[in-house]
Amino acid sequence: MRPASGPRGGGTATCHVVSHDRWIAQTMLQALPSDTTWNLVWHDGLAPTPDLDQGDALWIDPGLLIARNAWLESLGHPPLELMAPPADWLTLLDKDLLGRDVMVSRVGEIRLWREPPDSLGIDPWSQVAGGRVPEFRAARRSLDQLQGDLAPAPDDSLIQISRHVDGIDQEWRVVVLDGRAVASSGYCRHAGPEGRDIITVFDGATFDQSLRTSAERTAVIAADRGGIDAVCLDLAFLNPTAPGAIHGRMHPIVLEANPAWCCSPYDYGQDGMEGFLAAIARGRAPGLNGVAPSMQAPSASDGRMEPPGPDSRMAPYRPDSWMVSQFRNRYRSYWNHR
Repeated sequence: MRPASGPRGGGTATCHVVSHDRWIAQTMLQALPSDTTWNLVWHDGLAPTPDLDQGDALWIDPGLLIARNAWLESLGHPPLELMAPPADWLTLLDKDLLGRDVMVSRVGEIRLWREPPDSLGIDPWSQVAGGRVPEFRAARRSLDQLQGDLAPAPDDSLIQISRHVDGIDQEWRVVVLDGRAVASSGYCRHAGPEGRDIITVFDGATFDQSLRTSAERTAVIAADRGGIDAVCLDLAFLNPTAPGAIHGRMHPIVLEANPAWCCSPYDYGQDGMEGFLAAIARGRAPGLNGVAPSMQAPSASDGRMEPPGPDSRMAPYRPDSWMVSQFRNRYRSYWNHR
């Protein structure tokens, strides 16, 4: 991992953290060095947050972003645009990185299934693609369970379904910015029968630090192949005896990728936390939100502002329709209030 630089010229950068959980901001702040150039401001999200200054970074819960944009729409203002991978990003990767079959289908199509595709196996994992809905958490489901749990979902909601992987031991998160790993940490271990007992880093889980290089290298390769950047990639290492382990060493598979601006911070260390904040800053969509090109998010390499490359699949975040129906009315009492 190589550190990301902060703003040039000895200036400061502000990151607004919008979440009901103050722990997010506290964790970031406590990990930063005493001489950091970052200034963190926490907002609990009970009401719409004020306008951001040009160049400010924003960490925000996706549900609060949906609510904030619905409020802005009620005022006749443009939405706040943040960059994200496409909802079907995982399906763009080869199986050598995924270690399993993954597909994304619309709810309307899944309702017509008589049986799931054979490649997904028995009781595959399912979740909203590119987002979260409280009543439909990531879980293994039979087809009957899947169709039943999707009863309240809109027909156009996108669902990611993937074959179950046996033998997961450790899960790591890697932050990729400018095609480099700028932060990484293990975040959970699997134990017990079939690995169903989960121990997180916050519960004292320990990780094999010799795996860090492999995690970072695989994350960078996957981000490059998928054309994404300023993202957090979650990867899993299998037990040495599990299918997918090669040459006696555990080989990571890619579980998912999310934009840095909504990922939880882990044990990144001082340099890693500054790299994480730089990736969050890059989430502001270039040229949008009234942000001039000279005020775009800083590059991890030299502090300059750079737009996505021509091959980037990153695009302004468009939440799933099911998420919109769940969260857009949270600030309704503020609609049309100027």
